[in-house]
Amino acid sequence: MRLRFLDILLPREIKFFTYLNAQADVLIEGALLFKEFVSKLDGLSDDEFRKRLATIKECEERGDDIEGNIITELHRTFITPLDREDIHSMTVNIDRSLDILNSISQKFEVYGIRKVPKNVINFADIILTLAEEARRLMGMLETKEDLLPIVRKMHELENRGDYLFHISMAELFSGGASPVDVIKFKEVYEHLENIVDSIDYLGKFARGIMVKNG
Repeated sequence: MRLRFLDILLPREIKFFTYLNAQADVLIEGALLFKEFVSKLDGLSDDEFRKRLATIKECEERGDDIEGNIITELHRTFITPLDREDIHSMTVNIDRSLDILNSISQKFEVYGIRKVPKNVINFADIILTLAEEARRLMGMLETKEDLLPIVRKMHELENRGDYLFHISMAELFSGGASPVDVIKFKEVYEHLENIVDSIDYLGKFARGIMVKNG
């Protein structure tokens, strides 16, 4: 009862939704940059290759900055629009998705990858769509709209990602790729699946928040 009385006296801070929406926007930007990078990879000059990697890295760093702002504000703010643990979990998970995306992008230079199988591009499509749905999800958490349709769509995309991962691994180990390429692309596919799972987790987590605050 005392907490509800404080909620009336002290307006809840809406800046956290602004931050989460901004972080989700950066995730979309990163996913789009990655999709364009892998789609055009075999036609990029060395200079353009490095510029695109630098742009993805810069995007990831902006995501880090937003995560840092959210965590700082969590320590400063008495009343938050959602449980502070929930806000913390969401920002960390979005940041994790960006971190993995940047990490695997930079491995392209380390491993000398200048051409990718079609399934890498298909993964990039799924990741971008998931990022767009995650952004819608953040907005609907603020307006307290029904999240279930988006959560279901995100889970369907995650299922597509799982299927694509299994197909990609089967093709990779079918005998047509060199041992070196098997090692390289096994890591690429594992990272891409981890990104899909990480973004899909936001949907599951948001559904739990909706139930808890319903």
